[in-house]
Amino acid sequence: MRYRGPLVGVLVGVLLTAAYWFLLYQPRADEQAALQSETAELSAQQQQLRNDITALEEVQANEVEIRQALARLEAYIPSGLAQPSAIREFQQSADAAGVEITSVTFTEPEVVEEAPETGEENTALVAIPVTMVVEGGYFQAVDFFRRLEVQGLRAVLVDSVAIAEGEDEFPSLATTWSGQLFAVVAVPPEPAVTASPAPSPAQAGP
Repeated sequence: MRYRGPLVGVLVGVLLTAAYWFLLYQPRADEQAALQSETAELSAQQQQLRNDITALEEVQANEVEIRQALARLEAYIPSGLAQPSAIREFQQSADAAGVEITSVTFTEPEVVEEAPETGEENTALVAIPVTMVVEGGYFQAVDFFRRLEVQGLRAVLVDSVAIAEGEDEFPSLATTWSGQLFAVVAVPPEPAVTASPAPSPAQAGP
């Protein structure tokens, strides 16, 4: 019986330690862990916001250059087929080079497969096949193609060139070339695919 007092004291100490652990220390530890996790998340969000602000400041600082680049891109690959403006540009190059355009033929545009996204919903990059015949001297024809490549605003891909004697005979040449223009045009959205419901046992045949 003389050991009852110390045993009771030890038992009370164990109970107090357990109570402290479950009622005070563990809840506070969980709360601290939650606060640390929330603080880390907020710090990450803050850093992302700082990065976004820095990117926006750079865009604002380069606004003039960006607008000029967008204008060049619009002329290079316009929104819409813009065939009349292309013909005017071809005519300017022909006049400057000293050749005569005798025929121009556009065919139906075709969507460029695996082209990058245009950035606008329900639009796509298309190629417009074009065939043209110009008449003039050899060096004048070469100068015409140089002007298309160097001075032209519109993107032109020349796929093939064929040269034959012109109507006025040599040295006049008839140069036929085929290629493609490019444009961004609106396309109809793809229809939604609706799955047909499975037939019920009563509807299914034997």
